[in-house]
Amino acid sequence: MKKLLLLFTVLLTMWSCNKTQPLTFTEMINLSQEVVLEEVPGSAFYVATTFPGVKNITAIYRGNDEWPSVAVDVTDGGKTIVKKQSSPWLECVVIKLPLKMTLKEAEEKLAKSKYAGTWTQVSVRSPLGPITYPALYIFTVENVGWVAVNTITGEVFQLN
Repeated sequence: MKKLLLLFTVLLTMWSCNKTQPLTFTEMINLSQEVVLEEVPGSAFYVATTFPGVKNITAIYRGNDEWPSVAVDVTDGGKTIVKKQSSPWLECVVIKLPLKMTLKEAEEKLAKSKYAGTWTQVSVRSPLGPITYPALYIFTVENVGWVAVNTITGEVFQLN
């Protein structure tokens, strides 16, 4: 009986050690960068998008002359798919990784703001536009619209 109990304990310990934690949003971005740089050297990060539950992301990179943009899908289990694209992505400014704020920190700032609410999508990006911003977490908040969290200052504001 003691041997059976010992065997059961060893197996249970081995099984629990093999379970890995899901990747965070930031870890999925970091993995997307590793993968894209292997396939399209010189790529630079533009944007990553996810939905509540953060089971996967899609990250977009500025590519190179052969592949002007690259999309990388990453699951929280670490599976990746690289999609090389023949046309450039023109909507964002390159963001230097690593990010200065995690999604969890941005969610906490959103929750404490006057724009708090249920979000349905979030992207981290630096929009190309008349106003220069650092990387922003841009949440689509129900009944509010787009709400940004500045990754440098922590400021929370509505985008029009």
